[in-house]
Amino acid sequence: MSLDRVCRMEKLLSIISIIICALSLGGCLASTTSPVGINCDFSKEKPLRDMPLDCQGR
Repeated sequence: MSLDRVCRMEKLLSIISIIICALSLGGCLASTTSPVGINCDFSKEKPLRDMPLDCQGR
């Protein structure tokens, strides 16, 4: 393989890695936010670990 081809492959691999990382982190963020608002209703006796992160104080 030529050096130019190796450089292109490394660049493509780094771009793909960044995209996968961004999508993964975006998925984590989406799962911890609520589109309607935060519902911290402690009267339902829901376990703290099942409540949104904002209700857990993190």
